[in-house]
Amino acid sequence: MKPNPEKPPPLDSKQDPEILPGTIADLPINASGHHQELDRNFNLLSICGVAITTGNTWVALGGTVTVAIYNGGAPGVLYEFIAVSFFYWLVAASIAELASAMPSSGGVYHWASITAGRYGRVCGWFAGYWNFLAWIFGLAATAQICGLQVVSMYAVFHEGFVTQRWHVFVAYLITIWVCCFLVLFANKAMPLSETVGGFLIIAGVLVTVVVCASMPPVHATNAFVWTEWQNSTGYESNGFVFTLGMLNGAYSVGTPDVVSHLAEEIPRYRIELRVVLLARSLADSRTDRARTSPKLCSLNSR
Repeated sequence: MKPNPEKPPPLDSKQDPEILPGTIADLPINASGHHQELDRNFNLLSICGVAITTGNTWVALGGTVTVAIYNGGAPGVLYEFIAVSFFYWLVAASIAELASAMPSSGGVYHWASITAGRYGRVCGWFAGYWNFLAWIFGLAATAQICGLQVVSMYAVFHEGFVTQRWHVFVAYLITIWVCCFLVLFANKAMPLSETVGGFLIIAGVLVTVVVCASMPPVHATNAFVWTEWQNSTGYESNGFVFTLGMLNGAYSVGTPDVVSHLAEEIPRYRIELRVVLLARSLADSRTDRARTSPKLCSLNSR
């Protein structure tokens, strides 16, 4: 039987799906069975930059520490984050396997649709719906933190400046529109910008550690940082408070799938996705404790 030239190659082929040619509209067929329409602009370094700039825990945990500290004090912030990190390692390992086997910019809704069998459409719809809401709220929170930092930096260098809520809101809108502009009109510059952003954020982490460790005239005690549990929530059960506080850690770590949405823009996705997800999980869990500990030590416990 003569093969149909328009039929895409089977997905279980031993050949790499990235290089299999397609004949429909002269577009190659990617591993998900669709025409490859996105340029594979990202390399290992730039995709690590995406994981750092978009998915790092340093900004999220540092920007919400004033809320997280109510759930057990400084020890609660640290130990709740450690507990959350363990479970997110398992999530990241699962995502690494799914993303490397079924690379799709859709991410979780695509995997749910395929792996759920006859319930694939229902599971895929709900997975996509909740993932969409998570990214919308996550984007809004991250942009708000960025806007607040910009206004705070302006206030540091302008004595007498009184921060108003609308200042933060304007900075928030500017952040959103700048990001939209870059995605829409500077797509080819994204890998470079993500690489530079990753290096700047790592440098900012090192600066934060040095400043918090050396600048305060009085540091908090070791007991305040590591052992003195302080339940300031009003709930009587410390176990419930600990579980509630894990939400703050989950908010910080909660984007392990960030690089999976760029699976169709990575040339060697089978290897690089796993490497990046592993590196991000280990880096976030290890370095965030190194950053948060000096920050909590800079608080005056007296």
